[in-house]
Amino acid sequence: MTSSNDKQLSRAQLSAHYEAMQNIHLCDLFMHDPQRAKTYTQQLGSLHIDFSKNIITKETLDILFKYASVSKIQESIKAMFTGEKINTSENRAVLHAALRSTVDQELEIDNEDVIGKVHTELNRIKKFVTRIHDKSYRGWTNKPIDTFVNIGIGGSDLGPKMVVNALEKYRQFETRSFFISNIDYQAIESLQKSINPETTLFIVSSKSFNTIETLTNAETLKEWMQQIGCDDLSKHFIAVSNNHDAANEFGINDENVFELWGWVGGRFSLWSSIGLPIALSIGFDNFEGLLAGAHETDEHFSKTPIEKNIPIILALIDYWYSNFFDAETHAFIPYDESLNLFPDYLSQLFMESNGKSLDLNGHRVNYKTMPIVWGSTGSNSQHSFFQLLHQGTHFVPIDFLVPLSKQGNKKHHAQLLANCLAQSQALMQGENNTDPNKHFPGNKPSTTILYSELTPKTLGSLIAMYEHRTFVQGLLWNINSFDQYGVELGKKLAAEIYDNMEETVATEGLDSSTQNLINLYKQYNPSKD
Repeated sequence: MTSSNDKQLSRAQLSAHYEAMQNIHLCDLFMHDPQRAKTYTQQLGSLHIDFSKNIITKETLDILFKYASVSKIQESIKAMFTGEKINTSENRAVLHAALRSTVDQELEIDNEDVIGKVHTELNRIKKFVTRIHDKSYRGWTNKPIDTFVNIGIGGSDLGPKMVVNALEKYRQFETRSFFISNIDYQAIESLQKSINPETTLFIVSSKSFNTIETLTNAETLKEWMQQIGCDDLSKHFIAVSNNHDAANEFGINDENVFELWGWVGGRFSLWSSIGLPIALSIGFDNFEGLLAGAHETDEHFSKTPIEKNIPIILALIDYWYSNFFDAETHAFIPYDESLNLFPDYLSQLFMESNGKSLDLNGHRVNYKTMPIVWGSTGSNSQHSFFQLLHQGTHFVPIDFLVPLSKQGNKKHHAQLLANCLAQSQALMQGENNTDPNKHFPGNKPSTTILYSELTPKTLGSLIAMYEHRTFVQGLLWNINSFDQYGVELGKKLAAEIYDNMEETVATEGLDSSTQNLINLYKQYNPSKD
C-alpha cells in the first residue's frame, strides 16, 4: 500500500473516531480516568506540559501517532537536522537548529562547515558585546555606548524584541534597548526624544539590506545623526545582513557587519546574529543560556519517539482540532507579564509559516491549514475576550503559559497562578445553571505549560518547542513551512503606489478605489512644484 493510501486510511480512521468523540465531554474523560492528568503530562527540561484538558483519548492519540508515522514525520525531522533542502520552493536547507548546536557537532552543507561558521560568528558577537560592556567601544564623542536601537521588521524585530522584553531582569549594566520597525515617522520622533545620540548604537537588521521599512528608518536616523554633528557614523551603525556590499555602501565597515546566512529564515533567526540586541541586553553568557535551552529541545525533538515527543504531540492535537473540530483560531494566553509580546511573536511564527493553500506538489489543498493565532496576557484577558471563550459559539483551543515561581511579591504570584488554573478548569468543566445566561457549557480544550521560572535557558526551550511544533504542523498539512511569498505582493504594490503618490498625474492601470484613495491623499498633501 502506498504512503498516500496509508494517509487516506488514517484520515478515514480519524474521521470515524471524531464522530464517536463529538458528544463526549471532557468532564466524562476525567471522571472515567483518575490518572488522566498524570498520563497526559510530560516534562521537557524545566517545562511541564499538561495536555490532559484536550478532547483526546488513548485511541485518539494512537490514530494520530499512526497518521504521523505514515506522514513520515520522523524522516522529515531527520532531513531537516542533516541539512537536506526541505524548503523546496526556494531550494534551501533549513538550519536554524544549527545556530544553537554545540561546537563539537558536525554538519557540512555544499562543502561548507556550517557548525564552524556558526561558532565563528558567535565568537565575533561575543567579542563585540564584551567591547560594549567593558566600555572600550566608544561613540564619536568618546563616550561609551549604553543604548541599543534595533532597526528591523518582521523576524528581524519580533524575535529579539520579544526576548529582550521577556528577559529584562537579566539586563547587563545600565543599558537600554529600543526597537524600531514601523515606517510611521511617529516611532522615530518618539525614539529621538528618548535617547542620547552620543551613546547610542544603531543595529540595522536586514538579510537583504533592501527591506524598504528598515532602510527608510535607517536612512532617516543616519541623516539625523549627521545633522546633530556626528562626524563618524561608523562608530554608531552596525549591520546584520547577508548583503555586505549594500551595508558598506550605507557606510558600515565590514568589521561591523555580522553575518545572516540565506538558510536562516527571518522568523527562526533570533538565535543568529539577529540576536545581537539580545546579547547586548542580557550579556553573552545569558545569550548562550538561551541557545542551550533551544539545543536541549532540539535534542528531544530529533531523538525522542513520536509517542513521547512533545512538539509532535502538540502539533497532532492542533491538526485534530483544525481539521476535524473546525477550529479556526488558537489562543495563547501567558500568565506572565514578561511574555506579554509572546502572542505577537507566535502569530508570526505560526501564520507566516503555515498560512498556505498549496501543498508541497504545488496543488491547491482542499482542507484547512493554519488557524488564526492570537492572544494576550492573563489576567487582563479574563476581563475582556474570555467572555467569548466561555460562552461564545467558536471552538477555540488555548495554550496557557505560567511560571511556577517568580521573583517579587509571593501573594501576587499565587493569585496569578490561581487565576490561570481556574480559567483552564472553568473552560473544561463549565457550570450548569438554571438561568441560561449564567450557564457555562465547558468542554473547551486547553493545554497548560508551566515552567519553574523564566530563565534564558527556559525561554530558549519554550521558543524551540513552538518552532518544532510549527514544522510538524506543516508536515501534517503537507505544506512548506519555510517560505513566505504571501508577504511579497503588498510590498511590490506599495512601491508602485508610492511612485504614483509622488507624481502629479494618475498612473494608468490602477483600480478606481485605489486611485481615488491616492487622489484624496494628494488633496491633503498638494505638490510643492
